[in-house]
This record gives sequence, C-alpha cells and structure tokens, in this order.
Amino acid sequence: MITLLIILLVLVVLVSVYFGVLLWFRDPDLNLRFDFAKLKAIPWRFGKDFLWGSATASHQIEGGCDNNNWFAFESAVDEQGKPRIKDGQKAGLACDSWNRYKEDTQLMKALSLNSYRFSVEWSKIEPKQGEFDQAALDHYDQVVDDLLANGIEPLVTLHHFSNPLWFEQQGAFLQDNSPQIFAQFCERVVQRLGSKVKLWCTINEPSIYAVFGYATAEFPPGEKDYKKAARAFRNMMLSHTAAYQVIKRIRPEAKVGMAVHIHFCDPLNPWNLFDVLVAHLLNKNMNDCHFPYLTKGHFSFSIPGMVNETYSGAEKNAFDFIGLNYYTHSYRKFQPSGSDHFPEVIKLPPDQLSDMGNEMYPAGLYRALKLITRYTSKPIYVLENGIADKADTRRARYIEEHLLVLNKAIADGMDIRGYQYWSLLDNFEWAKGFDMKFGLYKVDFDTQKRTLREGSRKYLEIIQKSKA
Repeated sequence: MITLLIILLVLVVLVSVYFGVLLWFRDPDLNLRFDFAKLKAIPWRFGKDFLWGSATASHQIEGGCDNNNWFAFESAVDEQGKPRIKDGQKAGLACDSWNRYKEDTQLMKALSLNSYRFSVEWSKIEPKQGEFDQAALDHYDQVVDDLLANGIEPLVTLHHFSNPLWFEQQGAFLQDNSPQIFAQFCERVVQRLGSKVKLWCTINEPSIYAVFGYATAEFPPGEKDYKKAARAFRNMMLSHTAAYQVIKRIRPEAKVGMAVHIHFCDPLNPWNLFDVLVAHLLNKNMNDCHFPYLTKGHFSFSIPGMVNETYSGAEKNAFDFIGLNYYTHSYRKFQPSGSDHFPEVIKLPPDQLSDMGNEMYPAGLYRALKLITRYTSKPIYVLENGIADKADTRRARYIEEHLLVLNKAIADGMDIRGYQYWSLLDNFEWAKGFDMKFGLYKVDFDTQKRTLREGSRKYLEIIQKSKA
C-alpha cells in the first residue's frame, strides 16, 4: 500500500512538473482570435497625422542592381545544381522604378497614401569601397523631392537585404568591423538626404537576413551554418546602433528605428511539452531577442548543442521607434530524428492559404504589437504587412482584418504611428522570383504597365473612412 502511494505521489509530482513547465513556456496568447463583427464596432482611431503608406525595397523594384550580392546569387546554383531562385529567375529590370519613380509617386497619391517606405541601394551609392557615386545620391535626392512635392512623407531604409559585391566578398556582416563600414555609408546618405528625411529605418529584418542567408541557405550567400548566422545577426544589431549614432550626430531631430520581423512559431500540439519548448526556443531567438539588445544593450542567440552567441555593452535605447514587419505565423513540432528538429507543419488546406503558403492570421499582428509593448513604450510603425494573392480574392479581406486589429490596438492604448502595406507593386520577391504577387498594383513585366487591383480598393476605402 505504501509503495502504491509513493508511486501515485511521484506520478502526481511528475504530472505537476510537466504541466507547470508547459504552462510556463507556452504563450498565453496562443489561441488569440478576434470577432471581426465586434472590431467593426470600434470607431476608427487613426489620427490625422497617421502615416498611411506602402513599402518597397531597391533590389526588388529599381532594376539595374547588378553590383550586389543578390545579383550574384541569382546566377548561382545549389549543391544539387539547381538555380538558387525559383525557375532561375533574375531581378533584371524588375519594375524599372529607378526610371519610373515619378509614375509610382502618382500611384501612391491615387490611393491617398501620405508616406512611402523605400530603400536606397548601397551598391549603387558606394559601388567600390570608399568611392561614392554622386549621380546615385542625386537620384535619391530627386525621389525624395518628388515625394515631398506630392505630400508623401519619405521613410528611408538604409539596408534591405542587399550588399555591394565588395562588402559581400569581404565577408559582409560576419566581419566584426562591419558596423563601422556600414556607418560610413549611412553617413554619406544622411549628409545628402537628412535635411529632407525625418524617418530612418537602419536595417530591415536582421533575423531574416542572418538565418535565411547563413542557416537555411534561402538568401545569399546560401550557407548552412548557425554559428555564422548568429554572428551576422549580432553584427547587424551592432550596425543598427552605429547607424543610429551617425544619424543622430548629423540630424539630432531625426527619428531612427529598425524593422523587426515578428513571426510567431506556435506549437503544433499545445499540450505537448516538446512542441511548446521548440516554439519557445524559436520565438526567443527570432522574435524576442531584438528587444533586450535595443533596450538594454544585450544580445543573445542560443540553440542548445548548435550555437551560443552573446554580446553585452551596446548603447541602451538607441532607437526612437520600432518598425514591425508582420505577415503570418506557423506551427512547429519537435522531431528528434532527421536534419530538421523543429519542422513547420501546415494545418490548413491550400485554398485557405496565401500564395506563399501562409495562413491569414490577423490576431498575430496584435500579439506582435503586444510583444513590443512589453519591452518599450516608444512609438511603433507597421513597416510591412501584406499578402501574396495573384487571384486577388483575399487581399481586401487581409487588409481590412489587419487594419481592424491595428485599430483595436490603438484603441487599447498602443502608440502606433503608421502602416505600410507590402508592397506598392508586384516585384521580385527574393528567392520566390516574380511569382508572388504582393502588389497593390499589378505589374505587367513585359510592358511595365501598372494596374490597381480591385482588392486594393479596400485600403483606399479604409483610409478615406478613417479621415472622415
């Protein structure tokens, strides 16, 4: 009898420990969903100074980006001899926005947009180390002037995935002196544009750049080494701080932030402790880790048995706002065997997913905003949010539901200053090539004709209603 009681007591303790650990590590907002009928009853809270915009990146739209890491990657093959980009596609002329930027400004104006997030192409501005192309700087100066003349606030991104070839060949952000190299480039750009540009995004999605480039091989340089990924990630965070310091020295009144990609990894089985721990590990390294660095100067990227990269001592609170990029979430499970110990699992049928295979999950935007506000009360700008939808059957719903969630967040007291839909135009969607259609405007890449999608009219409708 005593033995049985001991066994029962041990079982009770083990079960208690199991569920205690599970609940400790499981995200309490895991099952968050919204009733959109109720959200529609909340009055629009977007103020008169709210920035409504769209976002792009230089390599994806400009054309002629033939001196950077992506140009080289587009001509490369993987270990099996297959093209790195789907069907061997290359950005090439892309949307020819280098020459058509005035036309694109009018497209924004037609949608009542009052802001535009775009990136400057480092490889065009500094084609060789230490040599700056004044014609390229003149071009971006003219882009900014055209935007301002049309009542559109420029929000300039200094690094959006593309490196000059010379920087890439040196080792890019694996170099410990990369923050200083990047800061020198930033200094030239801010000296030229700083009197006109109030909002600066230093670096776009350092976690994605580092992990996709050095761990999953989806981005250049196409390697699979988590230690390199962690080192590149760390140095990009340090590069943000270096850029922030340069910008504030030249233009103290400027507002400077970075774009953080938040993608929640949720456990496939929320009652399986191993799935929960895998989700927690991924979220900690890919989402949360940005914020201890930004607010306290401490960086940590750690996966047991694979990598442990830490850094302490960076300047605290070297940011004026957080830029949030949010699209979707995913489900993960623990898989002890095989090369991938935490594979993604698709739970919905294809007809309920975007063309990228992503679930439409607007509640994740609220979760992402809530995560940020746990670390800082500084302003937030949503710098990317959009859907790949060639058939244009889900875009209007995606836009409306995410903006309803954003409106609720503002009503709940979150300091959100702007929203940039990704993207203004169909473009070269990195490793997916031209197949993914994110654009508010459809682009015929044979003629470069831009056509407003019907689903995009929902964005215009909400902007107009919010101002009424």
